[in-house]
Amino acid sequence: MSTRQMHLVGHLLTGPSLHHAGAWRHPDSDAHLVLDPSRYENLARIYERGLFDGVFIVDGMNLPGLSEDRVSLEVEYGTLMMMMDPIPVLAQMARVTRHLGLSATMVTSVTPPYQIARQFATLDHLSGGRAGWNIVTGASPAVTDNFGLAALPPASERYDHADEVLEACIALWNTWDRDALEIDRASGRFADPSKVHYVKYEGERVRLKGGLVTPRSPQGRPVFMQAGASERGREFAARWAEIVFTIRNDKAALKEFYDETKGAVEGFGRDPAACAILPSIETFVAESEAQAKEKAAELDELVIERSGLTVLSSIFGRDVTSDPVDTPVSEVEVGPAGPNVMGVYQNVLTVRIEGREPTLGELAHLQASTHLSPRFVGTPEMVVDQMQDRFESGCCDGFIVTHALSPRSLDDFVDLVVPELQRRGLFRKEYTGRTFRENLQG
Repeated sequence: MSTRQMHLVGHLLTGPSLHHAGAWRHPDSDAHLVLDPSRYENLARIYERGLFDGVFIVDGMNLPGLSEDRVSLEVEYGTLMMMMDPIPVLAQMARVTRHLGLSATMVTSVTPPYQIARQFATLDHLSGGRAGWNIVTGASPAVTDNFGLAALPPASERYDHADEVLEACIALWNTWDRDALEIDRASGRFADPSKVHYVKYEGERVRLKGGLVTPRSPQGRPVFMQAGASERGREFAARWAEIVFTIRNDKAALKEFYDETKGAVEGFGRDPAACAILPSIETFVAESEAQAKEKAAELDELVIERSGLTVLSSIFGRDVTSDPVDTPVSEVEVGPAGPNVMGVYQNVLTVRIEGREPTLGELAHLQASTHLSPRFVGTPEMVVDQMQDRFESGCCDGFIVTHALSPRSLDDFVDLVVPELQRRGLFRKEYTGRTFRENLQG
């Protein structure tokens, strides 16, 4: 029996394709409820039934592939669209749960610190201390165009700006002392003004003064989550992150990433245990290996290769939908915005299929069906064997769990994988903390 236990965090999008571009076409999919709050309430209940630490919503604030002279193939194929603001969706999910952490993506380069601070303080209050922030520093040119902003600076400068955004947000969250509210009807004293502080933050890139109107929330600030893949992004994560999300298919590469990140966290004077490193996995699980493989194949047959090419166009920074699909990935031309826009580009070059470099077409199918995450297929015992091996080899502190067919794949994970993890002492049998941070640190 293991004495160290895993952390599990769910991966969610407010779009038809949660983690598999073809799954929305399956008759068992809940994609027809993509704009219905009942979909997200149901998923929240499943995550909490599975005792997940939390869930985070990936977000994007543009219609991918849409331009003045081009229709959006992502819209046509239902690929990688994020259709609703994650904060209200998480507030809806908070209504039907009591323990599940609730994290939203918010971009530091396009969102003012005051707005970030107020929205997360509000979500933390509405959820009773369960808010988390998936910190993203950059955005595609299409996003900045939507916001009417100038082109973003290079990645390293965006992280410098993000450092100041976080410092400014923390200053705003400290406007109110924890015991500032008195709400004394008899005396007419609502709050102690000496415990509400004027905030003045002056950085090189971020400046603000005043104070946050929202009183201190239960956690004080949201749990910080980050997924930077570049060297500067990993430095940022080492300074701030309580959860680091990564995609690493190779076990040795994951171990190297884990050790380097933990060392960098310690270099910032932080306890390495206070930063959970969680790689993404996609699972297909059933009572027999054959049934699990059949579930995966059933969905993979629904993938339209072109839908994967549309996503790869974002990664490579140019339209690759007309490129020869037999081109080796390393030979695919990269546009000027490619690696700067999506850190996952760096991982694309390391992807192998049966030990060899994939072609563009093979990578497109892999992207559409797995988002390049490792896929574990088999019985509960087989899936947990792979999870346990990475966990006990010191490669991770748990996993970001994706589900391909919503909600069936998530139900399968909770009903089949979680009990096996618990049987081996690898995962909790009940929540012990009150807030997202307490459960994450427990």
